[in-house]
Amino acid sequence: MKKIFVLISILLMSVQSFSLKIEKGKVVDNSGNKIVLKKYSKIVLIDPAVVEIFYMIGGEKNIVGIAHTMNQDIWPVEKTKKIPSVGTLYKPSIEKIISYKPDLVIINPMASNFGGTLEEREIPFLINNGNNFEGILENIQIYGELVGEKKKANLVTAKYKEKLKTVKKKLGENPLKYKGAFLFSSSPMMGFNSKSLPGQIFKILGIENIADNLKGERPIISPEYLISQNPDILLGAMGIKDKQDILDSNPFVTKTTAGKKNNIAIVESSRILRPTPRIIDTVEDLYKELSSWN
Repeated sequence: MKKIFVLISILLMSVQSFSLKIEKGKVVDNSGNKIVLKKYSKIVLIDPAVVEIFYMIGGEKNIVGIAHTMNQDIWPVEKTKKIPSVGTLYKPSIEKIISYKPDLVIINPMASNFGGTLEEREIPFLINNGNNFEGILENIQIYGELVGEKKKANLVTAKYKEKLKTVKKKLGENPLKYKGAFLFSSSPMMGFNSKSLPGQIFKILGIENIADNLKGERPIISPEYLISQNPDILLGAMGIKDKQDILDSNPFVTKTTAGKKNNIAIVESSRILRPTPRIIDTVEDLYKELSSWN
């Protein structure tokens, strides 16, 4: 259980800030850290989201080391597993980082305190931000400039904007009309509200989120509340590995429309909580799957 909640913290901390921005020839993160807007050739990435983005825009040649995760793979797995490690997201090694003589380090908010260690050694760094779809796409373009792949970054951004536009068009023609919850855990049953990336996925898909009627970012959904709301669908993530976990931990699920129709599915956590364009692929995939439910 402890490992699960450490993983939860790591994933969720990566989506709690807004996007990067450019001011007077510098890139600025949400904490006020600044670097010169230019191409960097030896970059250490302590954030799996940025690793994925770099591979999407052709910036992998600029990576000299990454922080590996404990339980979640980093896409594309067959390539990222070969990149030298500088420790973990939760505990990066300054000694290993220094050994690669980076001209830039990009870190996850979970490791934001590590920024002080980098600052002491005069190593330029940014904290990766992005807690909404617009911010994620804006970050791609900035990272494109930092790795000298502005054109590819623009193409990737355009591609995913079009994907999102297409899904919204399909929703206009064939709305889902569901009510449901994206579950953070099954015991106790907790849901993501609309401020989270999973919650924003629900918003785009036009799904009424029952967690929004409760207090807290990840409120507990009691059996009584679950039955009163009678969700049409339930999607599980994080430590929920199988939809049977949801049924076993809360027998009241079988009294809901979701339980009766078996409208329950598990979604890989990195695809809904890691702020990369792949989250838009998830929106597309979920629309296809949920459209076939009844």
